[in-house]
Amino acid sequence: MEDDFDARSEAFMAWLKQSGAEISEKIQLADLRTQHAGRGVVALHDIAEDEPLFTIPRSAMLTSANSSLAQTHPSLLSALPDPWLALTLAMLHEHLLGASSRWSPYFAILPTDFDTLMFWTDDELAELQASAVRHKIGKEAADAAFREHILPVVRQHRDVFFGAATGAPELPDAEILALAHRMGSTIMAYAFDMEPEGGSAGKEVDEEGYASEEEDEALPKGMVPLADMLNADADRNNAKLYYGTDVVEMKAIKAIKAGEEIFNDYGPLPRSDLLRRYGYVSERYAQWDVIEVPRAMVIDTARTANKLDDTAIEERAGYRLVDATLSYLDDHGILEEGYDITNWTTPDAREGFSDELIALVATLLLDDTEFARLKKKQKLPKTEKLTPEIASVLMEVVKKRAAEYPTSIVEDEGTDIGLSHEEFMQTMRNRFLRRKAMAVQVRLGEKKVLQKAEELLGEYLRSNNGTEATANKALERDGERPSKKRKVA
Repeated sequence: MEDDFDARSEAFMAWLKQSGAEISEKIQLADLRTQHAGRGVVALHDIAEDEPLFTIPRSAMLTSANSSLAQTHPSLLSALPDPWLALTLAMLHEHLLGASSRWSPYFAILPTDFDTLMFWTDDELAELQASAVRHKIGKEAADAAFREHILPVVRQHRDVFFGAATGAPELPDAEILALAHRMGSTIMAYAFDMEPEGGSAGKEVDEEGYASEEEDEALPKGMVPLADMLNADADRNNAKLYYGTDVVEMKAIKAIKAGEEIFNDYGPLPRSDLLRRYGYVSERYAQWDVIEVPRAMVIDTARTANKLDDTAIEERAGYRLVDATLSYLDDHGILEEGYDITNWTTPDAREGFSDELIALVATLLLDDTEFARLKKKQKLPKTEKLTPEIASVLMEVVKKRAAEYPTSIVEDEGTDIGLSHEEFMQTMRNRFLRRKAMAVQVRLGEKKVLQKAEELLGEYLRSNNGTEATANKALERDGERPSKKRKVA
């Protein structure tokens, strides 16, 4: 089947050029399966920084707006509640069109099976152990959305999706849903946000220029042929997609040598999200690994430390809601279902903990008088620095979270020790072993974040063992500092 793989690549590139794409002679769509990377784009010649790699007209992109379904039955798409479902239905229709679809050569190079968590078995998911990503897969929600919105449309408009209209035989519900999941996962792994000219206008981005997943979900989705063939790498990113009025253009953002692969970047994603959304993991994304601790665990630990009863917890942390009134911390945007502890780049124990997590713990540690004063002033505790009390609670949370994983770091690190390259590649060809290996990397990264947290909190507590001055501590906690009196001679 080697010839078929190459033939499909060649047919796709020919189709893309016929569709108006301009592709540099310095690049090539390459077979990277020996590197377990499928297709990828490589440089045939040296490429200068800012040099165009390819330009794709918006008319060649597959979006819900320019799909075949939009031309014949636009109301079926406009009635759907979000861009993801609209593109899912449009792509499902294009798939059923088969060879008569304008995008048929493009569909021929897209994957038909995925390693995204949506398709893992229960036994495979169990290898992730206590990772919070297991609760973020969204398979049930996606299935419910397809049953509510996609399946009824297909069933009510059989003449649009089957028979003479597409040439496809009518499918049973289970196959329609399976096809919807496949199209939805293709969008998750390959689609781009169809930003207006100039890029992320109107979106809130972080200091590195990346929008949140929630911000991205609000934009229309589109499949950008060839741009989605670039593999991603956090450290070797050397290309970027720029949005124009009628085209998008991929440019080199640094000099690229002949023979080097051309990489896009997904942004600062932890390996758990890399696996969930794209179906692979990379050591190069380990720097963004996070461990999520559930709110209830934080609250229970702080309650024990401060001997708070359920009524106090109820009032302060929104552990329960009274008369549908949000708690004080919820009003201030502090309450979340879980809190990420991020990787450290410095030896500062405070670095890996979010302001929201510190504020939650600090508030729960206040006595009734301090809390009443804090609430009266509509303030939150200071979060810039740790205190021994906060650090002690965080240490207990970290230990509890680590105890939820049944294997140790040493055991996980020994999983692939001693494998030759050939044995490793054989592992990658076996679906269960491949997925297990990726799960081990995810859970190992999370355990190392916890290990670092425990190490740095321990160092902090040993250095701040309660001998520091505690006068006016309550004032410092709610944002006020005691005045320093200057001695007058």
